[in-house]
Amino acid sequence: MLATMAEIETDVRSLVNEAVASFWSSAEITRWANEGQEIIGTETKCLSKYYKHTLIAADIVNDREVRMYSDFVALDDGGIVYDDKPLEQISLNALNEHAGSWRETTGTPTRFYFRSDMIGFYPIPSAGAVVEYYGIERATELSGDTVPLSGDYRTIAFRRYMRDYAVAMCWEKKNEITKADRYMDRFNRGLYNINAILNGHRNQGAQIIPGYVAKGHKYAIRYGRTDVFD
Repeated sequence: MLATMAEIETDVRSLVNEAVASFWSSAEITRWANEGQEIIGTETKCLSKYYKHTLIAADIVNDREVRMYSDFVALDDGGIVYDDKPLEQISLNALNEHAGSWRETTGTPTRFYFRSDMIGFYPIPSAGAVVEYYGIERATELSGDTVPLSGDYRTIAFRRYMRDYAVAMCWEKKNEITKADRYMDRFNRGLYNINAILNGHRNQGAQIIPGYVAKGHKYAIRYGRTDVFD
């Protein structure tokens, strides 16, 4: 069902009653379907990927930060593992306030922070180390036989929302606002449905990579303590 861009375009053209390209080009419909797919992947975080990378010197910028992959959207449940050791998340503000000359601290990283599309490490990371994490990925751009939403079988029933988005944009181009709004409403309801169905059973309790731990656990956040940076 809607397994390729060609099938999506055929469905779109059926709904706008234009079987052969005339007012709406194939390039436009493809662009709008990809736009809808990008929104679905970003706003529902439905596509999870396991990232594992051995650092080289060129990966490390500002002595302590590593840029995320270009298909990375956000961190999934869990955290960062560095050479098989889970790291605690911290903020730049906490490091600046409590960790002294933390930028020059050497040794094996024990904490990580986010800055824009970077992961930062404290102490500084080293080339040859292996960094692992689960992340939300961007879907592969649709063209040819590419399967929507990276071929995730859980999303088969949701491919129609990409079609609805493309139909909405077709009517938008033609200034048929009532029709455009109707299909965009369907698309937005689809985002709600995807979040409710796919994110209703997130498995954080399993703690494959510890993301949240109870106070008192060895990886727990130590509220009010600054000696942990020593």
